[in-house]
This record gives sequence, structure tokens and C-alpha cells, in this order.
Amino acid sequence: MDRRTFLASSAAATAGALFCSPAVAQASRTRWVVRTSEGFDALGFLAPLSGDPFYAKHYQAELAEFEPRLKAETKAEIKALREEVAATDGLMSPAFYLNFSGGPDATVDDLFDSMKAPEQKLRPALEASPYWDAEAWPRFVARLPALHRILNALQDAGFRQFRNSLVAPQAGVKLPLLRTKLVGFDVIRWAEFYTGRIFDPTIEIIFMYFNKPHGIKIIGQRFLTGLAYSDDITVRTAGHEVLHPPVAMDGPAAKTAMAIFERDPLLQRILAERNKSYGYGSIEGLFNEGLTQALDHLIGERLGIKRDPRKRWRESDGGMHVLAAAFYGLMTRDGFARSGGNLEEWLARKAAGGAFDPPTLHSAAARVLGYPADQLWRPAVPAPAKA
Repeated sequence: MDRRTFLASSAAATAGALFCSPAVAQASRTRWVVRTSEGFDALGFLAPLSGDPFYAKHYQAELAEFEPRLKAETKAEIKALREEVAATDGLMSPAFYLNFSGGPDATVDDLFDSMKAPEQKLRPALEASPYWDAEAWPRFVARLPALHRILNALQDAGFRQFRNSLVAPQAGVKLPLLRTKLVGFDVIRWAEFYTGRIFDPTIEIIFMYFNKPHGIKIIGQRFLTGLAYSDDITVRTAGHEVLHPPVAMDGPAAKTAMAIFERDPLLQRILAERNKSYGYGSIEGLFNEGLTQALDHLIGERLGIKRDPRKRWRESDGGMHVLAAAFYGLMTRDGFARSGGNLEEWLARKAAGGAFDPPTLHSAAARVLGYPADQLWRPAVPAPAKA
């Protein structure tokens, strides 16, 4: 699930300063679709309900109100399901988002309908996507009876009304305004500029209440984000998620680059010492996310969303995205940030020229992060217990 997980950070600019004029909007390559989803919100609420503190801390008031409505056996089954998914397929809710994105999701009843015939209603779209995993699919299907029982219990406890009371006041105001504002934000133009690929012009934003702290890409040019997030985070997330994967992960350029990164002791240390709640548990995960973050930063700069790259990559996900800072440093230094071009060709040139070898790569990251090249990874140390 690593390549579909993005931790949203605080906004660096006000929402009102972010949007283009109507004249610019007329030439936009990007078409926006904006909506909400009860089905995905139900799947998202499972994470805090499972007791995982990584998620529960974001929803303490909501848990205090809703959790007492559930029977002890339901809460135990949610926790057991989360642990089972984590053992093989990563984060529970994102894993379910992806599989159910092959079918309708507007309501929990849509999820139930898909569960009746997952081979016909979910598998075709997933199998046609870059995210198909033939080994993971049978595990997903085997978990559906437990998921069905859990979602039934949520519905019996009044989840629909509970969720609507939280979503409606925000969505009723935010979505109409955002639809107007997004017209002039041409994310697709800049995604094409920096990859050399042609994209579908439609981007679908599905707003959720129970998504924190993630923005998640699902099948197609669609992603899940939060109603509570500011408008600039929404645009930044769109610029990020539409790029996943930034290159063909089984192509020669990606394979060559990842073979070099596999031998980098710094990256291996990051994988071993990182906070595992953030995901990205492989070189492929670090590479996919790091390259995407570097590009989304360039796109944000083109769209007028200014962020300090040093602050971003020092703080994001505990500072683990050193590779993202290195890519950004290389792109700004060699002119790719200005010229754009074919991203796979850029990767191949950099790999062949030694730019991904540890000394050069670490130096590029150091220039962005402002750390010495031999001190790029600083895993967070828990605060000492108070006496």
C-alpha cells in the first residue's frame, strides 16, 4: 500500500491566494470531479475503531460518541481484522479502499452489493490497473465475510446518521466553492510537462471525514482526501496522487535506479529504523513515493503553492523521505525543474552518470535538507517519560 499513502502536512499559503483567473481556466487541460463517499468513510472509520493509536488520536471525540454503540465482539473483530491485514497487506483501510474502488462506493449498501460478487464487480477494474496483486486478491476475498459483519454492525449502530451529521455541514459549504476554484488549476498540464506522458484530463476528488492522516490514490485518476484539509492541500494532493506511479515500475529506468538504491546503506538504514506506521517498507516504496513527492513539489511551485522544501522533508513522515529531497535537489540543479521532459529518460541518464550513487545522491539531499551529508537520517527519538 506504500505507493498510495501520502501524509498531508500543514498549509503554507492561504486558500484564497491559490487559484487562477477565469482567463487561465479556459485553457485548462484538467477537468475536476468533486464528491463524497459514505462507503469509503465507513472503511476509513475502521482504522480508529481498531484501536490503532496512529489513527485514533485524530478522532477521539468521534470515538467517544460512537464506540459505546458497538458490542465488544465487534470491536474485537475489527482489531483482529486490522492485525490480519497488517501482517500481509499493510494498512487496513487503504487496502480496502483500493479493492473496493473497482466498484461503486457512494453508500455502504454499494459495498455490500460488491461483496456479493467480487469477482464480477471488483476484480476486473483492479486487474486492469497497475495495482493488481494476484497473491493479495484471495486474501481480500477471504476477509469479506468478517468485513460484512463489521459493516453491518456499524449500520445497526447508526453509522449513516452519525457520519452524515459530521459530513453534511462541511461538504455543503466546501464542495460548491471548491468546484468553482479548481477550474483554473491545471494539474494535468504540469504532470504531463514533468513526465512526458499523456494523462486522462479528469481528476476525481472524493472527500472523506475519516481519512486522517492520509490522502490515498485509488484506481484511475481518483484520490481520497479530507474535508478538513485546506484547499491548497487538496490541490497538492491531486498533483501528488495523479502521478503514482511516476514511471513504469517494471521498466528499465526504474529497475536500474532501484538496483542502485538497494545497495545504498543509508536507504537500507531508513527502512530498518523508520516509524512503520508511515508505510513505505521497501526500496520500491521509497523510490515511488520519493520521485512522486519531488515532482509534486515542482508542480506546486508552478501552481503558486509555495512550500519550503527543507521544512517539508525534514518533517514529513519523520524525515524518512531523504530520497525525495535528493530527487528534488538533482532536478533543480540540472535544469529539469525548468525544462521538464521525459522522466524515464531523465532517470536513465542520472543512473548512467552516477548521480544515484551514494556520494552524489547524499550530497544532493544534503543541499536541500541543510544537513551534513553523513547526517541525513535522524530518526525521531521518543520524548523521555515525565517523572
